Amino acid sequence: MGTDYEGVVAAISDVVEGPIPPRVDATFGPGMMHIEIDKIVEQMGPPPWSKLLVEDERNRGTLIASAPGQGNHAHWHSNFDEWWFVMKGKLRWELTGGKIIHAQKGDIVWIPRGTVHHIVTEGDEMSLRFAVAMPPAVHVWQEECENCDDTWEARTPSD
Repeated sequence: MGTDYEGVVAAISDVVEGPIPPRVDATFGPGMMHIEIDKIVEQMGPPPWSKLLVEDERNRGTLIASAPGQGNHAHWHSNFDEWWFVMKGKLRWELTGGKIIHAQKGDIVWIPRGTVHHIVTEGDEMSLRFAVAMPPAVHVWQEECENCDDTWEARTPSD
């Protein structure tokens, strides 16, 4: 099975021949080598919010907090798969074709490129998930979710 490199958006700047010291160690945000999630959650406050924690030419990791009933707009990605580690709460993924995935703390959810997905926090507590994608993580937004009554207009504040 071959690899389709069409749509590769980032060039790998170098390849190492052997062990080297870490090239980055930021004090906050992308490039931190050790991230204390509890401290990030405390700094960010109540949901909804998202915080980019990891980013290089191959990886993009975002911590996302949502309150009960909150989520994102239905969308899909043309050139990368996306996966999430559920760190707190319960979430529902509504996918193309009517498939529904229910996930909770400790679960991993993987969605292949091209699949429309709409994520909603279920239950009565906030959810926390770590989303992993490939830069630049372009989203193709849908006008509505085919599985529920969520629409772009319903989630976009009016002027």
